[in-house]
Parts: sequence; structure tokens; C-alpha cells
Amino acid sequence: MVMPETTTLEMLERHVLLGERHIERQREIVADFRHRGYRTDLAEELLDLFEQMQILHVAHRDRLLNSTQG
Repeated sequence: MVMPETTTLEMLERHVLLGERHIERQREIVADFRHRGYRTDLAEELLDLFEQMQILHVAHRDRLLNSTQG
């Protein structure tokens, strides 16, 4: 199967959107664990990692946008 070509910006936008979904889902998991009385330390660490990665994805996208506008 041949994948359609995507631009770097499209790829970065996709990463940002997926990151938002992952973060939202992980927040739901943490809340569910808390509600059930489960340990949340590892789930919270993963959420923190997702949030750090999202910062990098957004910064990368924004750098590309700024470089194409200036």
C-alpha cells in the first residue's frame, strides 16, 4: 500500500493532535485509578511524560511555522 505524501507541517500537526488525545485519555485513566483506589504513580508519570512530549511537539510545529512565515 502506498502512503500519500505528507508535508512536515502536516506530520507535526498530526503529532500535536495525537498528543492531545493521549493526554486526555491518560487523564481519564488516572482519574479512574484514583476512583477505584488503585495506585496512580506510574499512570501519573506516564501522563507527565506525555505532557512533556506534547510541549516538544508544539514547539517543533511552531518553529516550523515561524520559519516559513519569516
